[in-house]
Amino acid sequence: MSKRISLLMHFLLALIVIVELTGRLTDQIALEYPVKPLIMIWMALYFMIRMQKRAFLVPVLIAFFFSWVGDNLLMFSDSNELFFFAGVGGFFMAQLTYIYTFARYSEQGGRGLVQKRPAIALLFLAYLAGIYFLLFPGLEGIMKPIILVYALSLIGMSMLALNRHGRVNYQSFLMVFLGSLLFVLSDSMIAIDKFYAEFPMAGFWIMATYIPAQYLIMRGLAMER
Repeated sequence: MSKRISLLMHFLLALIVIVELTGRLTDQIALEYPVKPLIMIWMALYFMIRMQKRAFLVPVLIAFFFSWVGDNLLMFSDSNELFFFAGVGGFFMAQLTYIYTFARYSEQGGRGLVQKRPAIALLFLAYLAGIYFLLFPGLEGIMKPIILVYALSLIGMSMLALNRHGRVNYQSFLMVFLGSLLFVLSDSMIAIDKFYAEFPMAGFWIMATYIPAQYLIMRGLAMER
């Protein structure tokens, strides 16, 4: 990809992000309807242009597709709770696909950081237990197992991102892992705002962490050789 094309594509992404976040800041949610579906489409196009490992193509695009589905469905969750459930389902499938990708592919083979130091997993499990304990009183009926299962997939995704350390080049590892942490943060804010207590500018902060999360994961995976 030439530098000019890359700059043009990032200019387009910047416009998408500005409109999206402006809608969140000004509470004009309708502004996101034409731009939010473009986020993951942009990620997929940029990834296909920049990726170095062709074997990544199908699983990564599947993860992007389910993220795109989740994005679109969650836009309408205020009008019908079923859209929220379906959106969570989309992101659950995206997390599973990311887990598969992070575990399946490596440049160097061998065991990753979490495999070498399994005690690190306790930090992830502690965070999972803490956030679920916080949310539990606000969960009703089927939401209790749904949120637990999704949280397990989300934490598992970040844990597998950390496990790429030593299996891929450091820059690829770092970008994907930082992206996974932002993903955990973004989804944690969604859950806290919905099931525990609403907080100011929640929608803005959720998207302000979600978009960089997907971008960093995409760029990191594109770097893997």
